[in-house]
Order: sequence, then C-alpha cells, then structure tokens
Amino acid sequence: MVDPTSDLGDDVDESTAPECATCGEKIVQSPTHRVTPWLDGGRVRHRHFCSDECRADWNEG
Repeated sequence: MVDPTSDLGDDVDESTAPECATCGEKIVQSPTHRVTPWLDGGRVRHRHFCSDECRADWNEG
C-alpha cells in the first residue's frame, strides 16, 4: 500500500497506485491528487481522489 501522507512520485506505478474513490481511475503522478481523512469509531480512515471534482462528487453522494 502507498503511504497516503507521502507524495506520489516516480516510484509509484499503476499496480501500487491508489484508486480514486469516485471514478476508480488509478492515481499516478497526479498534480490534483487529494486525500480526505476522517475518524470512524476511533479509527482514522481515508479516501483518495484524482481531482477536486471527484472529491466534491463524493462529498455530495
């Protein structure tokens, strides 16, 4: 698994890249990559998004 707090750099390929929680696209070297964390029953959870638009769509759903 890719560390969600680190930059997605050259060492990330499609096989290890996170997927966008909205559209399912692999996020590889995306300058618009966003990670949204939250607490759920005492656990920290997170979702990856390939763009602000996908993040907004997820928030509205």
